[in-house]
Amino acid sequence: MAGHLRSVLIGTAHVEKGQVLLGAGLRCGLAFGALATCFMLAGEPGDVVPVALACVFVAFADAGEEVGRRWRTMLWVTLWIMLAAAGGIVLSEYPWLGVLASAAVALAGGVAGVAGPRAALGGLLTLVNFIIFLGAPQLPSAAVVNALLIGLGGLVITAITVGRHLLRDPGAWRASLAPLPGLWTRVRPRLTLNDPFVRHGIRLAVLIGVATYLSQAWGVEHGFWLPMTVAWVTKPDADGTVSRVAGRLVGTLAGLALCAVLLLVFHVTGYVAIAICAASIVLIVGFVTANYAVAVLAITVLVVVLFSVEGDPVSSEIDVRLIATFLATFMAIGASFVWRLPSPGSAAPK
Repeated sequence: MAGHLRSVLIGTAHVEKGQVLLGAGLRCGLAFGALATCFMLAGEPGDVVPVALACVFVAFADAGEEVGRRWRTMLWVTLWIMLAAAGGIVLSEYPWLGVLASAAVALAGGVAGVAGPRAALGGLLTLVNFIIFLGAPQLPSAAVVNALLIGLGGLVITAITVGRHLLRDPGAWRASLAPLPGLWTRVRPRLTLNDPFVRHGIRLAVLIGVATYLSQAWGVEHGFWLPMTVAWVTKPDADGTVSRVAGRLVGTLAGLALCAVLLLVFHVTGYVAIAICAASIVLIVGFVTANYAVAVLAITVLVVVLFSVEGDPVSSEIDVRLIATFLATFMAIGASFVWRLPSPGSAAPK
């Protein structure tokens, strides 16, 4: 057991050099920096948050597909996270509806994996965005504004990502794609309780519902950290969850320590904070597939510093976020060993 734990922790330091995407990270960081500077100059620092989330999430949706399919994937993700943000804001005034809705979104997002890895990623990003806006209450009138800001960020990242290919081949955007079977044709055979993604969706729905309720009962101002962490680290298989949790713990601990120095010692604000957020986005996008711990460190810094730019005293909640991270990891690991599918070589249960 100790040896396995040691190997998992050592694995969090391993960097897959071939999967480092610094070019994509730099594009996203610079795009966010330009947009955020415009909003700061206009006296609207609160608009920086949805734009930053869009820049990161839509960049995640870019995984080197053909240009003709890539822009479609990125725009679909943009649409879904826009709807998730608007829905989270509207339901943030109704605690019990928020708990039920978060569980429903988690169920749909988890089961979406039966349609393929692209759908699984889109489901996860939609769930995380819903949780963030549900846990950071705003007036219902802000739903449309935040959705449009996310749409702006998503469109900018899509244009930057796809545009460089279109400069070389202007007709690539309408390039013919290999036909895929209809969605229902692909999904229907897998909608059984023996499918790992169906079980994952059900487990995730229970976990997210409980985590959202606990966050509301806790009464902290930004109640998204616990369910958001649960969403990020919970995987369909136990081994994937354990390695994800290890990276999350290491990255969060390092990220919160760095946030404490930045916010409590150096008191970074304004354009310096924006520059730190832009650098964080470079690392998030650049290392999300190469080293999860580095990406989590950057995500932690981005979220905490982002809300400080908005004017919220999130630096006082660093200890709360640390406790929530540990609680989320225990919940995710515990759930990953419940209702597991038997291994291929094991005997069927009698």
